[in-house]
Amino acid sequence: MTRSLIILRPIEGARETAEKAKKMGLSTIVDPLFEIEPIAWEAPPASQFDALMLTSANAVKYAGSALEKCRKLPVLAVGKATARIARQSGLDVAEIGGGGAEELLRSLPSGRYRKILRLTGKDHVKTTISGRELVLRRVYQARGMPLGEKASAALRQGHVVLLYSVRAAKILNQELDRLGIDRSVNDIAALSPNIAEAAGDGWKTVQAAKRPTDDALLSLAGRLCLRSG
Repeated sequence: MTRSLIILRPIEGARETAEKAKKMGLSTIVDPLFEIEPIAWEAPPASQFDALMLTSANAVKYAGSALEKCRKLPVLAVGKATARIARQSGLDVAEIGGGGAEELLRSLPSGRYRKILRLTGKDHVKTTISGRELVLRRVYQARGMPLGEKASAALRQGHVVLLYSVRAAKILNQELDRLGIDRSVNDIAALSPNIAEAAGDGWKTVQAAKRPTDDALLSLAGRLCLRSG
């Protein structure tokens, strides 16, 4: 049996990941476990900050009209996809990080961007860096949904599951318990070690990407797909 990638992330991100996987010659099963929804928020005065930090393209897509008040701030973007969406929205991208939020913050010039406004989702990875003050505003949330029929059928057969968040790992486990699906025939490819830990035991294998990027995760998942089912 040819093993596929089960992609459970929200539909827009899932489609982007599926397209990348297709170019690598990998088969995919897209069945989102989440739906993105905006959260009402108020933007603080931009004059209080040195930069605007975006760790996801969703922060741009769902921030709404309040984002206008932040438009003059230079943007610190995590990932090329986030940077691309920010530029398409007319924002000035000053720095792009290839890994996670912490990696980007550590790479910044020491004398710049002391106070940063970070737009993020309701569930996010907390980041603390000495010498910089981060002020959070939650602008979107990922609403969990029941496991879809396509994903349920695939998980019963045994494939490779991509996990992008601790919350996704927890919800997936809850759904597998509810539906009585055996984990042991599936491999987990997690974006980071903490997500791999949240996936728990009972899977065929659980591995984390070397770096918290889509490319690194797909590289890992591709190797898992080549193993015999």
